[in-house]
This record gives sequence, C-alpha cells and structure tokens, in this order.
Amino acid sequence: MSAPEWARRERFAAEGMAEEIAGLAPYVRTVTDGEEVFPGVRVRVTAGHTEGHAEYVVTGGGRRLIAFGDALHSPLQVDHPAWSSAFDHDPVTSAARRQALVAELSEPGTLGFGGHFADVVFGRVDPAGAGPAWIPVDA
Repeated sequence: MSAPEWARRERFAAEGMAEEIAGLAPYVRTVTDGEEVFPGVRVRVTAGHTEGHAEYVVTGGGRRLIAFGDALHSPLQVDHPAWSSAFDHDPVTSAARRQALVAELSEPGTLGFGGHFADVVFGRVDPAGAGPAWIPVDA
C-alpha cells in the first residue's frame, strides 16, 4: 500500500473500517512513489481519488501496462476526464490526473488495466475521432 494512503488510515477507521484496518496492519508493507516493487513494476502515487492513490506501471519488451486503479472508474471517463466519481476525495486533482493518464494511455506500446471497467478491463486509448476512446484489447 502506498505510504501516504496508509498514513491516512484513520480516515477508513472513521468510516467504520477500524476492525479491517487492525486486521491488515501486521501485513501492510508501504511503498513510495517510483519504488520498484518487483522487477519491471513501479508504483506511482497519484493523488486525487485519495491522497495516497497508487497506480502500477509494468514494463518489459518495449511495452508497458498501466494498472490505474481508481483513477478511472468507467470507460466514459476516458472521453470525459473532467467527470469525477462520487468517491473521488479531490475532484479537481483527480480530473487533472485523468487527463494526464488518458494522454499517457494514448502513447504507442501502452496498455491500460482498469479493474472497474467490467468486461473490458484491458485496453488502450485511441486519441483519434471526436475524442479519446477506450478500445478494449481482444482476448
């Protein structure tokens, strides 16, 4: 878990998750922005959704995958990065992060993984046309 996220764990306890936090505490290993957590896998702390929100960038073979977590909650936000989720703690910062992320996902050799994207979790961004669009990767 990102160090800034874990440092704010009292927020989760105040939201009724004190028991869960206490149960996880002995197992938490915090990571910092830019840290390589496994060979070819780096963490990026990208505030907005929460202060310690993290993305993971996996690189290899001249390609990369960005696992962007809660930065995007729906493929619609690719075309409308200003649209925030009700769960974003800082809508202005999260919108700015989404705009930068969409541009990054448009780069050649870059794929994205969006856990909230239902049946289209792996994809890329096509910047052409009326606006950027999430293009699912064929299975």
